[in-house]
Amino acid sequence: MSELQQNLRANLIAIAELFKSADAVREFQTQVPHVFVPTELFCMWFDDTYIPDRVEFINAFSSVELDAIKIFNTSMEHLSIEAGDPPPSIESLVTLSSWSVVEANANKLLGVLNA
Repeated sequence: MSELQQNLRANLIAIAELFKSADAVREFQTQVPHVFVPTELFCMWFDDTYIPDRVEFINAFSSVELDAIKIFNTSMEHLSIEAGDPPPSIESLVTLSSWSVVEANANKLLGVLNA
């Protein structure tokens, strides 16, 4: 696996770790109080992390992992739609019905990636 592929995996795992619980995103907010974290979270996933059309991205994961990533992405898309643009605060974001699905899928994704 190339260094780029290792970095893609590490970045994806780090993002999944953020989405695994409301407490994790709240903690992230305290680390970067000058940033509107809900928008940053969506940008980190959709703009920086989930790049399924790149060969390097595809080759960094097994087919089982890619399937889990796609499921997580679908839940992120639903959260993004429910949250709206701009998204609400972290405290409001984590109360949306689609948040619990994102959280559950982040935990499932981490289980697959760490198997």
